[in-house]
Amino acid sequence: MKYKVLYRKYRPDNFDSIVGQDYITKILKNSIINNQVSHAYIFSGPRGTGKTTTAKVLAKALNCANPENGSPCGKCEFCKNFKENPDIIEIDAASNRGVNEIRQIIDNIKLTPTNGKYKVYIIDEVHMLTMEAFNALLLTLEEPPTHTVFILATTNVENVPITILSRCQRFDFQKIKVEKIVELLTNVCKKENIKITEEALNEIAIVSEGGLRDALSLLDQLSKNECEITLELIENQIKVVSQKTINALLDTIEQNNFDEFFNIINDFRSRGVDYKTLVKRIVESISKKAKNIMLHGSRERLNFDSYKNMIFELSDSLNKININVDNYTILEMLLLNYFSINNSKVENEVVKEKKETLKAKNESNIIEDKSITNNDENVKENSEIDENLINIRINNCFYDAKRTYLEDAKDEYQKLLNDSNLEGKLKNILIDSEIVAASSKNLICTCLNNHLVNLANGMLEEIEKLFSKICHKDYKIIFLTKDRWNKEKEQYILDLKAKKVYKYIEEEKQKEIDNSSVINDVFDISKVEIV
Repeated sequence: MKYKVLYRKYRPDNFDSIVGQDYITKILKNSIINNQVSHAYIFSGPRGTGKTTTAKVLAKALNCANPENGSPCGKCEFCKNFKENPDIIEIDAASNRGVNEIRQIIDNIKLTPTNGKYKVYIIDEVHMLTMEAFNALLLTLEEPPTHTVFILATTNVENVPITILSRCQRFDFQKIKVEKIVELLTNVCKKENIKITEEALNEIAIVSEGGLRDALSLLDQLSKNECEITLELIENQIKVVSQKTINALLDTIEQNNFDEFFNIINDFRSRGVDYKTLVKRIVESISKKAKNIMLHGSRERLNFDSYKNMIFELSDSLNKININVDNYTILEMLLLNYFSINNSKVENEVVKEKKETLKAKNESNIIEDKSITNNDENVKENSEIDENLINIRINNCFYDAKRTYLEDAKDEYQKLLNDSNLEGKLKNILIDSEIVAASSKNLICTCLNNHLVNLANGMLEEIEKLFSKICHKDYKIIFLTKDRWNKEKEQYILDLKAKKVYKYIEEEKQKEIDNSSVINDVFDISKVEIV
């Protein structure tokens, strides 16, 4: 028996076996049952989603002698000889796109059907017709013979003239969901005795991008290996990148894992993975991360703005792939920008310098001696005077914190990070810091760990001067750990709900905060944005 590829072997022959287009098949079945058939239909949607298949099933049902619940019975003479029936005319508009081909159709539609009730014209990729051909088709669609039905199919409905669309019943086919494709592929594998892992099934469904025909074609190709189909086999044979690998790539950025990052990029390079497809998969994954952060928050190093910028930069990189540069070099440099350049060696140098700074301050009787070791997490808390300063600046920021102040401060902070004057150890500290609250005069920032908080608070004067020089903004800044910030934020929200108010405290005049102090202004929590 002659071999038939899987997508042809398992092509649906009735409405009930069409996958993922339930609302369309339901309407078409009801049209057959109630004898309310339109003279023209247009099926639009992505490739491989069942447009042509549905057109053929509809053509079969229209002429079936004994339709069953709106679907062709598959037993009558017409159903059995459907492929050889002269009343079903299929035309590929990509290769028959001229006005002469359409005029030939117009001449033939006057002839009555040979066997069935209707002559059915299925025109695939109808958007490829020339404008002259569309104009010739227009009058026929306006007033066709009662025994004629047109079914137009297209992947680019926006290229079909509105005059044609307005004369057809339009059905928009959707991409088929991953779980639906996996379900069908699982059944096919059982029938064909194909060994495949669940991970590989899911990857084929994802790679097919909602097209069932593509999924079956890919499964057919991979099944020729005569061994179990695995995720590794898919990656090696068809040069695609699995979702597992994309996630691993993004994890290397989040975790600052340089070695694994370069290993993954070099693997893409050696396998010759299609760059456009790769970028598309990365962007889709980043988009999910960004949405998750917006909806649920995140404790990851990169925030929503970082992922948003990464998406724009990756998309922009597609415009550069035609230049004579290795595409993966572009990808490498782009993604490396989102790594933190801090490493243990750099941090140790920062700690050593901080020790010397603190020692000099002790000798000048400015602050009490603090011991800092190379173990970041064991750094002691600030002295009592420093703690008072922290509390005062937190209070003063909450005094008139507003969303607009925060947005402006974040924009200015980004200018600071991008400025060429910011370099060395100071940049290493600030690049892993984030503004979480802002007033007209004060900023609260968080750092990744307690060690960086102490380093930053020990360099406040330098940071504030640099901020003033580059951004022309005079702020009083304080750095907190994320845990400390979360506690302060929770207390702030409770205070606002209790209608407590904050009094502005002059740093040089008062050293302790009186939490019972009140002022005349009460601030609305709806106007405050806290991260």
